[in-house]
Amino acid sequence: MSLQYFKIKNGTEFDTAVKKHLNMLPNWKQVYGKLSELLDEKITLLVQASDYLQIDCSEIKKEENQKLFKKDGSLRANSKKAKEVLAAYKDIIEECGLKGFENLGHINFCYGVMRFQGETMKSFKTSEHDIYYEASFDLEERSKGLVIPITDIEYQEKYLEELKKQKVA
Repeated sequence: MSLQYFKIKNGTEFDTAVKKHLNMLPNWKQVYGKLSELLDEKITLLVQASDYLQIDCSEIKKEENQKLFKKDGSLRANSKKAKEVLAAYKDIIEECGLKGFENLGHINFCYGVMRFQGETMKSFKTSEHDIYYEASFDLEERSKGLVIPITDIEYQEKYLEELKKQKVA
């Protein structure tokens, strides 16, 4: 299996969507704290979605909060209190600048940047919010030109450069 290397093509809609996602990502730290405050519980695991609330139920200790969530961690829709929690969550999302946040997996899917069964694809993001890919298939063709081919040396050099930046930070 021969590997091919790519980097995200700057200036595309895909690039803009990825950069928006990566710029918004740090704001989720505030959401965990505010949601923990709201529920008076320590919340560390939740689906990062701006339009619905889903948490890891194992973190919920208070009985009144346990009644608000289904076994899968999604918020029940049949109680007044659950509706209040959802409204408060949406306010938190707005406050934290996360309205319209999209998950990176969803963005990749929408733009065709994904692997199929039996294929491999790895990626890393740079401090400049660019993404580099290693794939066992032609990702440029699949994404219809949203990534550009690079050499394996360019890929490795950028990867090492980013590792060094992380060590220093």
